[in-house]
Amino acid sequence: MQTPTSMPFADVISSIAVLHQALLDMRSDQERRFQAIIQAQQEDRERFRSWMDREVRAEAAAQQTPPTHLPLNKMGAQDDPEAFLDLFEKTAETCGWPREQWLVRLIPLLSGEAQVAAQQLPVQNLLVFNDLKRAIIQRVGRSPEQHRQRFRSLDLGKSGRTFVMAQQLRDSCRKWLLAEGSDVEHIIDCVVLEQFITRLPKKTAEHVANGYWLREATSSTSSTGWY
Repeated sequence: MQTPTSMPFADVISSIAVLHQALLDMRSDQERRFQAIIQAQQEDRERFRSWMDREVRAEAAAQQTPPTHLPLNKMGAQDDPEAFLDLFEKTAETCGWPREQWLVRLIPLLSGEAQVAAQQLPVQNLLVFNDLKRAIIQRVGRSPEQHRQRFRSLDLGKSGRTFVMAQQLRDSCRKWLLAEGSDVEHIIDCVVLEQFITRLPKKTAEHVANGYWLREATSSTSSTGWY
């Protein structure tokens, strides 16, 4: 038979056990809540990082993607054909146009003698951008000899703009010596020929110069089959 004093002690033990279990359950619940908060924060960080990555990639793509169109005016009578064609090439490269589309975009921009040069070009050459460019320059552009003469005759002029004259000298020299993608030997030949001709009697010099440039023009024309 249990003594009266033993019941309260048992109740105390039972109460302590219940309280301990409650504390364990509370701790477990707190740990679950804490883990849920950590998981939510991790998911938020991942979403933020993913969003930032998308923004960075989008910004980089926007910076790297070339514009699809830059305005180009039709060639005018006062335009330098070589400068016009150089500008067209740079525009086409900047916009990332496929090279096979260049001719379709260029031909409508031509006018006057440049348009005639395109019209008279055989179809097989008309489909090649470099051939069309060469035909236009040969018809309406300066020849290497004309660029040489311009290089030798340029002066500062009334404007006194030294930087402009330096740029013009460089441009004329390049188009004289580097015509048709000249190599080093051809450049040497051009300079030597110029100095050789200047030391000849005037009539002989004219004959040699005219014969040389005629041969150069004929060679360039026959290489692309323009007849």
